[in-house]
Amino acid sequence: MRVTNSMISNSARQHISTAKNKLMTAEEQYTTQKKIQRPSDDPTIASRALKFRNTVAQIAQYLEKNVEDAMDWMDNTEGAMTNASSVLKNMKGVLNEGANGPLAAQQRTSVLAQVREYANSIFEEEANSNYAGRYLFTGYRTDTSLLFPTASESLEYKITQKFESTDIDLIRNVTSNIAYQENATAEDYAAMETKINECYRIQLAYNNCSKDPITGETDAFSMNLVTKDADGNLQTTAVDPIGIVSKDDPYAYDLEQYNQENGTHYTALYIYDAGDVVLSEDLYSQIQSEEASITIDYTKKSFDKNAIRPEMYFECTSYNTVSMKTVHYNEPTDQNLDYEINTRQTLTVNTQAKDAFSTDIYRVLDYIEQAINGVTDVEKRITEVEKQIANTPENDTETLEALKTLKESLENEQELRVSVMNSAFGMGLTMVDTVSQKLDVAVAELGAKYNRLQLTYDKLLDQQTIAEEQLSDNEEMDISDAIINLTQADNLYQASLSATAKILGNSLLNYI
Repeated sequence: MRVTNSMISNSARQHISTAKNKLMTAEEQYTTQKKIQRPSDDPTIASRALKFRNTVAQIAQYLEKNVEDAMDWMDNTEGAMTNASSVLKNMKGVLNEGANGPLAAQQRTSVLAQVREYANSIFEEEANSNYAGRYLFTGYRTDTSLLFPTASESLEYKITQKFESTDIDLIRNVTSNIAYQENATAEDYAAMETKINECYRIQLAYNNCSKDPITGETDAFSMNLVTKDADGNLQTTAVDPIGIVSKDDPYAYDLEQYNQENGTHYTALYIYDAGDVVLSEDLYSQIQSEEASITIDYTKKSFDKNAIRPEMYFECTSYNTVSMKTVHYNEPTDQNLDYEINTRQTLTVNTQAKDAFSTDIYRVLDYIEQAINGVTDVEKRITEVEKQIANTPENDTETLEALKTLKESLENEQELRVSVMNSAFGMGLTMVDTVSQKLDVAVAELGAKYNRLQLTYDKLLDQQTIAEEQLSDNEEMDISDAIINLTQADNLYQASLSATAKILGNSLLNYI
């Protein structure tokens, strides 16, 4: 084949161009320390880069946003529950002071005020706390506070509350008909009696309930027993008849006496303003023998500021008397806020109020206050009688004898009421132990989930390091290799220029 100068020239230019391209590529790798500048440089590296970059971005999303947000949520939740646990310990100390030794009226008032403030602190400052504008303990409704922010007279609720047979308390109560009467004799006062009785009671979550149904409902109160038959099927039996009475009724907590006085045969008494249900012995025995659970429907028509919203604890129906809007709330079970903390891995970060903070805190304090008020009332009556005795002439022996008999009877009543008050304080101590145990379980469950989250966090850190190393290995140019490649490319380019100069420098005369 005949080789012409034109062929040599074209070949030389091609070699120079190739060498120059390699030099430019080596220079770009050296300057940018990247293996490629565009996907067409190496499709395989480009494809891997997309994969590694996506992995790094995904890990960063989990690590810097999801996991950190979950940790912050759980830290705030744990802090609130830990604070509440400390408050309960302080409350127990004050209740223990009330349970041990006699207390003067001022001391009783002080003790009650302290435990009330502790209870308010638990719910208003801890259970109602929020994180980044979202309430921690309200399940799905993170935009709704656990407590009513203001007093509400326009909302009416029908509440469905469930109890187990172990939720029934045996409480002591004093009934008395001792009172000053004009022209009463010593025999009259001696015939008056005070007695202490025990009764089986279910304490509802709220006091000051209503004896009237909410608008559109037919019953203000109903009670059902739920049992299982031989095949394990649930059976519901309505409890009837049930009387609705006020706590001011002298026999409200003595069902047998109440039936005798009023000629009734109620199976239970619903004391609406106290939020208590008193059971007959037969009904109590039936519940225990059948291991029945109890479902109670009742109504409440007004709520004070910082009262607990019923929908956060129970299935209920609310009716707004202003807008005439009815809203039904299902029982707030398993309202889990799940965070995706890794690929196909979720974690529940929230704790619901009903699983950590018991409404028994308020209700047992109501019982203690009721017992304290009973002691305070009888002490006032004793003081009044003592004033009457001091103002009665000594020669009026009949009146003095009658008043002294009245005082003795009132002192006996005082003794019984103090005994009941001490029992109430003892019930308060038991309540604190029970509530603390429930709170401790919630803290332990949260701690277990937090430990799992911490393990995931550590794993993501390792994955992030590995992914970034893989991304670096895939994209970045080793500086030593870049220098070698640049030197080689420059040598090749200079050699191609030198060779071309020598070849193209010859003319036809060199061959003649």
